[in-house]
Amino acid sequence: MIEIIQNLPHSKAQIEASRIIDDAYSEACQLLPNIPESIQVQYDNWYLLPETGAGGYAYSADTLVMAYDPSFDNKQQQSSDLRATVFHESFHLAQGHTNNKPTAHYRNALDSAIYEGMASVFEREYATPSVLPGEYTGESEWQLQEWADSLANITMEDYTDPDSGLWIKWALYDKQSKQRWRVYKVGTWIVDRAIQQSGKDILSLQTATAGQIADLAK
Repeated sequence: MIEIIQNLPHSKAQIEASRIIDDAYSEACQLLPNIPESIQVQYDNWYLLPETGAGGYAYSADTLVMAYDPSFDNKQQQSSDLRATVFHESFHLAQGHTNNKPTAHYRNALDSAIYEGMASVFEREYATPSVLPGEYTGESEWQLQEWADSLANITMEDYTDPDSGLWIKWALYDKQSKQRWRVYKVGTWIVDRAIQQSGKDILSLQTATAGQIADLAK
């Protein structure tokens, strides 16, 4: 069940989006027993993906911030992507990988990427076969490893410092290389390796730390 604590400035669109979010969260609760039965939802279109008309992030242990574009044309795609986003962010609640007061264990920025990869794989397996930010098949193994090594050398303090711009550069868009979503690509690549080599599925890994995933991927 969801409670709206910040409205979308379009009442009809909010009704549509809230129904999708509520249904999707109920589904996610059946798969992730450690997440709360009820959450708060805050609408804010800052993290909106223009390709999907939806977006979001896990703000805290019981609050999701969701994005929804009322003017997006392909409503069927938008509904599917919004549902998938809820699955992704719900997995972050299970991990404790949240914007405010995270409880997940971090050693460096690569760990943050791995948590994103875990949520992306869960989203891909249970909500949608196509997770745009985590799609890494167009990148070489060499490139992915180079990005992983670079992230491992960034402290979480620097990575999450708004003044550093590192999170935006790695997670969203790097103006210099013109690359998008490197964190999601690297993380999903590592998690897929961990699953392949361990024989485990993403549900059995929902409480694993990023360090444990990295060890399985070796």
